[in-house]
Amino acid sequence: MGFKVVLIGGGSYTWTPTLAGDLFLREALKGSHLSLVDINQETAQGMKRYCEMMIDHLQAGWTVTVDDLETALQDANVVCVSISTGGLAAMDKDYHIPEKYGVYHTVGDTVGPGGISRTLRNVPVFLDIARKMEQICPDAWMIHVTNPLSQLTRAVSKATSIKVVGLCHNFSGTMSMLAGYFGVRHSDMDATSVGVNHYTFLKNITCKGRSVEHELSLDRYVDYYKKKNGLELTNTTDDILNKYLFDNNKNMEYYFNFYLYEKLGVFPVGTSNHVAENLPYYCNDEELLKKFYVRRKGVLPRRQQLVDNRKKEIESILAGEQPLPKIKLSNEGLSLICEALVTGVPARTMVTMPNQGQITNLPLGVSVETWAVISGNGIHPVMSGEVPEVVAGSMLTIVNEQELAVEAALTGRRDLVYKAMRVSPQLANKEAAEQLADELLEAHREYLPQFFG
Repeated sequence: MGFKVVLIGGGSYTWTPTLAGDLFLREALKGSHLSLVDINQETAQGMKRYCEMMIDHLQAGWTVTVDDLETALQDANVVCVSISTGGLAAMDKDYHIPEKYGVYHTVGDTVGPGGISRTLRNVPVFLDIARKMEQICPDAWMIHVTNPLSQLTRAVSKATSIKVVGLCHNFSGTMSMLAGYFGVRHSDMDATSVGVNHYTFLKNITCKGRSVEHELSLDRYVDYYKKKNGLELTNTTDDILNKYLFDNNKNMEYYFNFYLYEKLGVFPVGTSNHVAENLPYYCNDEELLKKFYVRRKGVLPRRQQLVDNRKKEIESILAGEQPLPKIKLSNEGLSLICEALVTGVPARTMVTMPNQGQITNLPLGVSVETWAVISGNGIHPVMSGEVPEVVAGSMLTIVNEQELAVEAALTGRRDLVYKAMRVSPQLANKEAAEQLADELLEAHREYLPQFFG
């Protein structure tokens, strides 16, 4: 049998067209098989038809099926997971319940009470998938794009034998922004990136091989932002969010990054709302949010509107009411990894995986984000050195919060949830840790078998 990719969450109107389209564009993967798994069979069947339209258009030679999990895992080479346990309703609770306790998330999917809560919900589902992989396809790679990326990678690597990496497009988006800032192509920019997902920093930033860190300026960024026209395309799934949700003419997504660079001498990866959650002084004051152009992302109703708009667009294409959009290679990393695993030709992409020493001043085993090289014999991290001293302490605190949350999710120990809340920089009122944790646990009781089973 040829190469087989499984997409869990394969009914996604956002992820599946992008990830599947990338796979179908890779010539070396021609003739492979894609298996879609989703709790919503109707959406999965719709995405199967959409995938078949792309395959026919590209003459890619792939086959696509909709399967239950056990069937899908048979002979799988790569299992890609894109899920959100509890969906948007649960995410909305993660976002707003902490507000009663003085925590104002700007995203709420990675750190702080929202990130802890989302960890507790998603870990049981990930472990179920990974343990089935141990039985059915033990040599396959789990490659996921699910938040919280670090914690889920850590849980799978800690509790199972499955090889796992997480993929995030924040680095690619930041490189796209810097390419626009310098007026060059995306491929002209390069840097080393070190840290944990959604709290990483760039080192050795170069443009066409020339160091350009001395040319990074907040004033120049503001001028660049004001002069550019239209949407800035990063060629990732974030572009879809830009299209439907953001007013880019009023929201300088990287203003805070340039500000921190001028103050700390290191440049953060990702848009300001992710960065700021690790430095909550900037999140919990409305005037500071405005001052630094840090946007509170929110969940409902805007993200539901995104889903609804995408669904209408896909259904219109399937009905022949509008043409299939141009299929072009995105900057998501899944297809690049699959191609390198098949051909053996080395490739490089940014991944989250267990620390094997690639970051020298973070603990071994914890999930870290750096470059990795992929070839026929696997995915191997690139040695990337230290996290800069000026942010190393705050990053270790984030790692401690994540480690406690993962262990709580694995064991169902409520006391560890309390400790994670107390460690979290987001929660200033430490005396509220237990009450906040209990309220979030109760709100998500149906998704927490390890606590309420």
